[in-house]
Amino acid sequence: MENFDDVLVIDADGHVYEGNVDLTPRMPQKWRSQAPIRLKDNEGNSRILLEGRLWSASQGLGPGVSGPMTDKARGYRAGMVDPVARLKDMDEEGIDVAILFGTQIALTVNGLMNKELAAVLCHAVNDWLIEYCSADPKRLLAVGLIPCQDPAAAVKELEYLKRAGATTAMLPTNVYGLNNMGDRMFDPIYECAQSIGMPLSVHPQTGHDGVPGVSGVMGAGSERMRKYVYVHMTAFPFELMIAMMHMIGEGVFDRYPKLRIGFMEGGAGWLPFWAERFDEHIEKLAPQMPDLKRRPSEIIRGEQVTLTCESEETGLDRVFAANGENTVLYASDYCHWDCHFPYSVKDIIDGQDLSFAQKEKLLNKNAIDFFKLTNLPQPQALKGARQTWNGGQPKAATA
Repeated sequence: MENFDDVLVIDADGHVYEGNVDLTPRMPQKWRSQAPIRLKDNEGNSRILLEGRLWSASQGLGPGVSGPMTDKARGYRAGMVDPVARLKDMDEEGIDVAILFGTQIALTVNGLMNKELAAVLCHAVNDWLIEYCSADPKRLLAVGLIPCQDPAAAVKELEYLKRAGATTAMLPTNVYGLNNMGDRMFDPIYECAQSIGMPLSVHPQTGHDGVPGVSGVMGAGSERMRKYVYVHMTAFPFELMIAMMHMIGEGVFDRYPKLRIGFMEGGAGWLPFWAERFDEHIEKLAPQMPDLKRRPSEIIRGEQVTLTCESEETGLDRVFAANGENTVLYASDYCHWDCHFPYSVKDIIDGQDLSFAQKEKLLNKNAIDFFKLTNLPQPQALKGARQTWNGGQPKAATA
């Protein structure tokens, strides 16, 4: 008999809204005039004015979140900035532990042209997020920001994050489009992360394209699309596929054999295909990847790589069969428009593709092993949430 009452649930990719917080007091005096400003664009979408432009893009090619949505789309919740409200929402959803990524600044900062401003904003956000997580440090775990366009500053911030107790640090899928994540310029970051034992987490974004080589974090396909629906469908999985490909092909995982990298919020179903396709290419094009010492599929199946699934995603049994059962983590994506709050854990529990033991791995064991988590709470959220689930759909919240 499957009994989920004692199953600990770890959300490997939840979000906060640090852009809704006044970061000015956490910035050095000389940079306070450059602090992000929240604005509404001409269509009523919430945006940030930063470094002289609106982030994310509002109109034209590669727009950020915009356009009409159905009533199934989720909206803003107070838990994005209030940890007490967050903990209540976690109880409702059945989540014991949440690993927390930023949103507005986190998805923007690695596209800024001013490297010093990027470093200042990373530290300000990290300071706020660590304070947010202090409301319950067993249940709320911070994902730090690092200014990857300045690897030396990123290393300094990584060392601070380790001392402060962050669980992981976020990587963009690229910096300025032309700096892909396997480039040697990022080696100091990978070397530091390996030496301090901190996993890194690649997270895609939309609407932050810029001038190649100068600014922005590019989204695959974004520059061809004027509707957000197409931008989101392509950029999230495709950018993760590109980042993983480039890091493997350029030998990052061979140079740093203890480095662990997560690839977040792009689904998991593509992984067997991508591993197989990469293996095919190395058979004939290996001379173009002289730093790659192992078959790509071997690296993907190993302990260095993981990724998150969509809660409603089917076919995870095929992913487990092809890539091993330690590859995939549960994630809620709370509380972005496309999450399934408060039923994302229910999606996993009700899924037909996986056994009880596989669901346990998805919900906690894989995250514990990948992030090397300790000092965890006793499982209790899922038992309480299961008593209240009614299978209905909540009305979308409003921003």
